[in-house]
Amino acid sequence: MSLRKFLKTLMLTMVVICALVLVAGCTSAAEDDGTDATTVTDDQTVLTFWVHIDNLWNAEQDKIIAEFEAENPDIVIKKEAFPWDDFEAKIQTSLATKEGGADIYLLWGGWAGDYADTGVFSPVPADFMAEVKEDSYEPVLGSFEYDGNYYGVPLEFNNEYGGMLVNTPKFEELELDYPATWDEMIDIARDVTVPKGNTFEFRGFDFPGEDSLTYVWTSMILSSGGQYMDGDEFTFATPIGIETMQTLVDYIKVDGLTDLDGITNAEEQEPYQKFFLGESMMVPRGPWVVPEGEEEYGLTYGVDFEFVSMPFYGADKKFAAETGWGLAVNAATQNPDAAWKFVEFWSQKDRLLEYNIATATIPPYKSLAHDPRFVEAVPYMAPIIDILDGGQFIGHFNTSTLKEEVANMFVDIIDNGTSVEDAVKALDDIMNNQ
Repeated sequence: MSLRKFLKTLMLTMVVICALVLVAGCTSAAEDDGTDATTVTDDQTVLTFWVHIDNLWNAEQDKIIAEFEAENPDIVIKKEAFPWDDFEAKIQTSLATKEGGADIYLLWGGWAGDYADTGVFSPVPADFMAEVKEDSYEPVLGSFEYDGNYYGVPLEFNNEYGGMLVNTPKFEELELDYPATWDEMIDIARDVTVPKGNTFEFRGFDFPGEDSLTYVWTSMILSSGGQYMDGDEFTFATPIGIETMQTLVDYIKVDGLTDLDGITNAEEQEPYQKFFLGESMMVPRGPWVVPEGEEEYGLTYGVDFEFVSMPFYGADKKFAAETGWGLAVNAATQNPDAAWKFVEFWSQKDRLLEYNIATATIPPYKSLAHDPRFVEAVPYMAPIIDILDGGQFIGHFNTSTLKEEVANMFVDIIDNGTSVEDAVKALDDIMNNQ
């Protein structure tokens, strides 16, 4: 059974419970969007729009909604925002059952990939989609495509490779330049790592985490001229795949640059969170963590830390990326024209650029990513803008499963002494038999 079919079967077996318990709970948890049903006139069309609660994102969504309603007084957008866990359960339950749901969804790309073949989404109008495709990076569309049609439009380029957090005070103290090559990066990590018993006082290069480990490894493979898939089959067990995984294993077992804590203790602290506590030198992660360092840890960007280019392992600047957040329309909506009108309004270049700047997300369109206004407004994005053309869509599979299995494999190699070759072959078998 394919992974996609397995996930759908699992979801459908749980849907009755979800419908009875979660949906009711989620509805009561919705944020008050200020829409008063008594203010809607008979000649107005009301569209429901589901999002998750995020103060920054919600503020920008409200701004776009207000602008749209001002230009289209015959359409009312009723935004309903839910706490993350409730939102995830509610939206996936509605997609699995094709019952209830919103007219318009703020949709994670992976969910589009899971459900696009069920007919639950309205296909993007052809003329609109042609404009989107012309300017989009490859990964931002991957999960929205099924059987030649597209069922969502992107709001961002979701990137977890190409940049890393660096401990600015430590680099200054040691009078070191930020590394320009992979070897320089590892040499610095070796020099600054400070063990402390069975753990570390200071980690040089803290890469083990479900997201970071997977994206570092796949980029090492791709940048070395390899691939990890052949069609729909996983092929990690190639000479390049095995050699690059052995390199990562050696960074722990031979060089002692870090440990498995970012995987085995991730619920407590991920590597980037340890970094913000001053416990590491370099951590690969997506740019979305930068605001967290400032807002939740009280750090000053440019003083306490920076986000800089991460060197590539091989000669090619290539990496894998999954499809991130976008907008989709419910196939069951009674007002598809009005719904797509709102999506197209949001997707207009200047408006989307404002949204990307305000939410600190990478634009999905090449013209916007390279628009000087973007990097001027969000300067820490500069290290990764020039590498975005090297991003390839990670593939039509459940990325959460891959990241979990790669992490499990890595722990097995380190803790149990399983050979890298055997472990990587086993990973291919696991992923190909989902």
